[in-house]
Amino acid sequence: MAVSKPGTPVKPSAVFRFLFAIGLLAVALGMTLLVMSLKERAFLPAGAAALLLGVILVGSYLTDRLHAEVYVDPLAFEPPWSKLARGAGPPRLPAPGKLAVAPGTAFALDKLVDFPAAATAGRPAPSTQAARSVPAPAPVAQTSWTPALFDQVSAQQFDAMCEALFAQGGFEIRGQSHGTAGGVTLWLYSRHAQQGKDSPAAVAWCKQWSGQPVGVRELHPLLDLMHSHQLKRGTCATSSVCSENARKFAKDNGINLLDRAGLLALIAGRNPAQQQALLALALGKR
Repeated sequence: MAVSKPGTPVKPSAVFRFLFAIGLLAVALGMTLLVMSLKERAFLPAGAAALLLGVILVGSYLTDRLHAEVYVDPLAFEPPWSKLARGAGPPRLPAPGKLAVAPGTAFALDKLVDFPAAATAGRPAPSTQAARSVPAPAPVAQTSWTPALFDQVSAQQFDAMCEALFAQGGFEIRGQSHGTAGGVTLWLYSRHAQQGKDSPAAVAWCKQWSGQPVGVRELHPLLDLMHSHQLKRGTCATSSVCSENARKFAKDNGINLLDRAGLLALIAGRNPAQQQALLALALGKR
């Protein structure tokens, strides 16, 4: 008889497999005879004997299978509790009142966490020192009129600047605000007129229209005001640009268009004190 090597499971023999097949047949035959004995009592002893024989044979095979899982060399098999006893099993919690790690145990935390380099005492970090050594640029004060200045002017500041600009031209101004949307209608009265002092000499329609060109549609309200007051002159002042159709429409209807370039040219004709006064209004400085 060949002896299995330690650590190898024993295979069930062919005899047990043959007996297992006979046992299954005996169990089936016994169950059939027991069912038949419900009508014919003569089948009851034979059915019980066949079922008992089948149970014995099947049980023998199952027992052989269980032995197949056991190693021939008992030392080759080690139960889990034995590994725990000799400390080879999974880690266990420390006993109550005891430390899991002995005091003074060094941990390589720098390998686990990327800590920033500590700055030397009394000396700021290089980045902080460099930031402090370079002063922030001071805001440049606006001292003259430029096209880019109109991009910094709010709607209310633009209205106030336009009102002062026409007042510097010798007109008496009566303004009518358009509300929160921005824009103002300026009625221009001549200070030197001997007759018709209560009738405006012209009307000005002032609005920024930021981000969009001024077209013919934007000029129609101004033309309606001119017709309703029988005025032959009107002015449209804007910090935007005007389309070619708007320029042709304005020329045919007695409207003076003052876009960004036109306003800068008109402001340049004022004296330095007046220019600075307009600049202060545009920047919100009183």
